[in-house]
Amino acid sequence: MTKNAVIYARFSSDKQREESIDGQIRECRTFAEANEITIINTYIDRAMSARTDQRPSFLQMVKDSAKHLFDYVIVYQLDRFSRSRYDSAIYKHRLKKNGVKVLSAKENIKDDPSGILLESVIEGMAEYYSAELSQKVKRGMTENLLERKWIGGVLPFGYKLNENSQLEIDASTGPLVPKIFDACLHGKKITEIISYMNEHGYHTARGNKFSRNSLSRIINNLIYTGTFTWSNTEYPNYAPALITKEQYTAMQNLLESRKKSHNHARVVSPHYALTGKIYCGECGLPMTGYCGKSHTGATYYYYRCSSKNNKKEKSNRENISCNMKNINRDKLEKLVLDTTVSILKNPDAVKCIAEQCMAVQKAELENKPTEQLRLESQIKDIEKRLKNCVNAVENGLISQTITNNIATYEKQLAELHSQIDTIKLENRIIPITEEAVIYYLNELTKRATKKDGCSLETFDDFIRRVVVKDGQIDIYYNYTPVPNILENPAVKMLRGSSENHLVTR
Repeated sequence: MTKNAVIYARFSSDKQREESIDGQIRECRTFAEANEITIINTYIDRAMSARTDQRPSFLQMVKDSAKHLFDYVIVYQLDRFSRSRYDSAIYKHRLKKNGVKVLSAKENIKDDPSGILLESVIEGMAEYYSAELSQKVKRGMTENLLERKWIGGVLPFGYKLNENSQLEIDASTGPLVPKIFDACLHGKKITEIISYMNEHGYHTARGNKFSRNSLSRIINNLIYTGTFTWSNTEYPNYAPALITKEQYTAMQNLLESRKKSHNHARVVSPHYALTGKIYCGECGLPMTGYCGKSHTGATYYYYRCSSKNNKKEKSNRENISCNMKNINRDKLEKLVLDTTVSILKNPDAVKCIAEQCMAVQKAELENKPTEQLRLESQIKDIEKRLKNCVNAVENGLISQTITNNIATYEKQLAELHSQIDTIKLENRIIPITEEAVIYYLNELTKRATKKDGCSLETFDDFIRRVVVKDGQIDIYYNYTPVPNILENPAVKMLRGSSENHLVTR
């Protein structure tokens, strides 16, 4: 099943032209074609700085990712996505939650290797802090749940709150709930029930007209049996029951049988973790994920050189001939994962990586935005003029012009300092300590050594590029090599990886 993607393109100032956008989109489309990815939309921000996240098309793209219509965001280079490593970590994390990955058409690195590791640490630490906050919130909510108090959010249809913040039956809408369940269980069509509710002037708990989604929320809600579910825990007798447990179970069985009867089995696309990072060592083109069946009917997953994709069109057009054999996906991804975990198990290697992250952070803390430097230069000039005026007054030279200038300069200084404060706030950097980086990397390694283990995506930010040639795997990482501690690339051999028994295409 073909993966979908959107393109995000941006230029930052009036000095750049529309051709810049066209060039970015052209390169992104070429990259998508090589990786068998379908472009379904393009988002463009013109004359917008990547140091701020207040970009209309960018924010719309992030919002649209929640619709699960695309799998990737392709950018010309990662600095088109964001120049702020902290904004980048936040928004890439939000996209990742929606199942969307950011791919660069021209590189797999942002500014410098250690920078990507720092971004990964920031994202990971944010998850830890979020988890800690979640635990505190959970404790407070649990107390309310034990007291049968409503914990917030939209009230379920058919209920209202009493003076103790507990659910009680709403006399006007409560009796409708069992009628809805009975109608469904006796074969009434969903569309007929929705029409009845809307024609008789009933509204959802949000005050809207009824739709399939709002009716679905009712017939799937366990609260109507009196039991409330929160954080995988059930709280019986939480609210007055409007239906019996038997009615609720019968409804769920009916809904499940309808799902099966539709027989719309979704074809799940095989997942290839190295998409956008793996390259053919023979011709230099990207390698893409494919699957095929053997003569026994077994399905095999593998990576193959993209020169073999759309062979009649692309290979003939570009006169590319490559003898690279297919390589087993599972064996390759396991080798890359095991190699990465092995590196992070070395305390000296972890310390070196942490030190490199700190060096990147120090440079970012010392690097001021261009606009801030311009404003600081203006402040120095005005401060000099103000000092001259004050000196003139102290020397007895008093005039209305000097008095007015002093007031003007003081007002300008206040405005400029305010603008600088705004820039500092927009470009704020939350310092991460070396100890925090080491702790985070150690936690990742612990996860990888547990029984359930972890996937290669866990270490996605560590891996810059993988080059395959004749069974030799060169794994390039996002750190600077250190003699006798950190090798880059890590060179490995993968034996018996070719899938010669696959159906030839």
